[in-house]
Amino acid sequence: MKSFQILGIFSAAIAVFAVTMIVAGRLQDKKGPRTIATVGGLVYGASYVVAAFSTEDIAMMYLSYGVIGGIGLGLGYVCPLAAVVKWFPDKRGLVAGIAVAGFGAGAFVFTQAGKWIIEASSDGLSNAFLYLGLIFLLMVVGGAQLLRNPPEGWLPKGYVPKTNGGKANGEFEWRDMIRTKQFVMLSSMFLLSATAGLMMIANVKNLAQYLDSTGTLLVVAQFQTIAGVIAVFNGAGRICWGKVSDILGRANTMKIMFLLQTFILFAAAGFFIVRPSGEMVQFAGLTALASGVGFTFGGNFALFPSTTAEYFGTKNVGINYGLVFTGYGAAGVVGGLIPGIMASAENGFVWVFVATGVASLVAFFMAVLIRSPTKD
Repeated sequence: MKSFQILGIFSAAIAVFAVTMIVAGRLQDKKGPRTIATVGGLVYGASYVVAAFSTEDIAMMYLSYGVIGGIGLGLGYVCPLAAVVKWFPDKRGLVAGIAVAGFGAGAFVFTQAGKWIIEASSDGLSNAFLYLGLIFLLMVVGGAQLLRNPPEGWLPKGYVPKTNGGKANGEFEWRDMIRTKQFVMLSSMFLLSATAGLMMIANVKNLAQYLDSTGTLLVVAQFQTIAGVIAVFNGAGRICWGKVSDILGRANTMKIMFLLQTFILFAAAGFFIVRPSGEMVQFAGLTALASGVGFTFGGNFALFPSTTAEYFGTKNVGINYGLVFTGYGAAGVVGGLIPGIMASAENGFVWVFVATGVASLVAFFMAVLIRSPTKD
């Protein structure tokens, strides 16, 4: 398959994932997390099994991995997040970060497992999809049986909920939430910030080749190592930024994270303008910049669910966060697909980094302006 076709499947999966999150969030709010997560595990496992017999058919790969896989992800992803922010209202950032760090760590671990399976047999790609699909089915369905919501009105011992200037935020129905400026700002910030991370994750190989068009340097041969390092920093960012937000507050943490991301992206633009020579310089520079983007990118997945629960309540957090998450779905298209098309253009990635840097700066100013809503 051509690289732009692979990027298209990746983007399709993220877009379907984001849309499904809305439906899945609503269902888990009504039926509970265990049932919906179980269905998600069955669907996601089945998507890999179907993909195992579709590796030579691009249309079927879009359907299996892109569409069916995206549906399975959306069904399974929202359930543990919605549950943990209800169980730990005093540590929402940290527990959301830990939950989504597991998601990121799994991607890294099973990518390596898939690579090993592919290299071990002549029909490795099909076998990788088949074996991983069965593993995912068993693990997700098994893990789903541990999920349940706390009793209504439950609070940890000694915990007193914070108020917004003496006023409680209240529990927002999704219809009320989408009418608030806070919803528009949160989903927009998610779009602006996540675009940079997805651009980096989806285009590590393209970035390496862009640095050295001859394809002879270490940075090209070792792009998979760089991708692995991104995954580690991505997971660490989810936990670290989540913990920091429990101490400094969600909006304050967003300001710091978006400003740091802006600096890294503009530094990346400068690095790609210079295109320094020497394999170790290129390898170290790309690894450092990609790791920095991965670290800030990961923070989105701890900050936005915990902020959604804090701003709009936990009763309907499944569908409410699903709607906020549409910002990430849009970022999946922008950050995963467009840079891949621009990779061969003259100074293409330089302008991509400048654009995403400006986007992160806009997200910073939105974080400066945002205030927690109140419900009469």
